[in-house]
Order: sequence, then structure tokens, then C-alpha cells
Amino acid sequence: MDETFINNLNKNKFENEEFKNGFRAGAEYKDQMEKRIRDLESVLLEFIGYEDEWLLTKAGLNKRTRSVLVDMIIDQRYLLRTLYNKLDEETKKKLKSEIDMCIWPGDKEQ
Repeated sequence: MDETFINNLNKNKFENEEFKNGFRAGAEYKDQMEKRIRDLESVLLEFIGYEDEWLLTKAGLNKRTRSVLVDMIIDQRYLLRTLYNKLDEETKKKLKSEIDMCIWPGDKEQ
């Protein structure tokens, strides 16, 4: 009987520790996802041209880690590509032509 009691006690301790570890991991994941959502909100606000007080400043960007900045750039690229793909073909051609003129101004005649 004592051995069964000790086994049950050890099992309960183990399950309690596993629950705490799982809870901590879940809380960390939640914090990471909340930060990711805030970063995506910043990208979207910047993209739609909100007032300057809503945008990240140079100091705010300097506080971000390289990894976060890379994620922001990738999100911005994806957003631009998605919007570009929604344009009609005529608008795409015009935009492509204007961009080509900015990048290679000597290669095209106006």
C-alpha cells in the first residue's frame, strides 16, 4: 500500500510539473503571437499611409531585432505582391513601364 501511495504521489508530482511546463510554453507562445500581430499591424498601418505618429520611427526600428525587421520586410513584400497581382493587366503594364524608367532611365525612350 505504501508503495502504491508513493507511486501515485510521484505520478502526481510529475503530471504537475508537466502541466506547469506546458502552461509556460503556451504563455510564451501567446506572447510571441501577440508581438507578431502588433508587428503585422505596424506593417499594415505603414502601408496604408497612416499619420506619422502611428508609424515606427527610426529609433523604434533600431530597437527591433534583425529577425523582426526581416519578417517585416517579407510581410511588406508579400502585401505589395498581393496588391500588384490584383491590378488589371493594363495598370500592371503602365506601372511596370514607370518602374523600368526609374531603374533604367537610359534604356527606354519616352
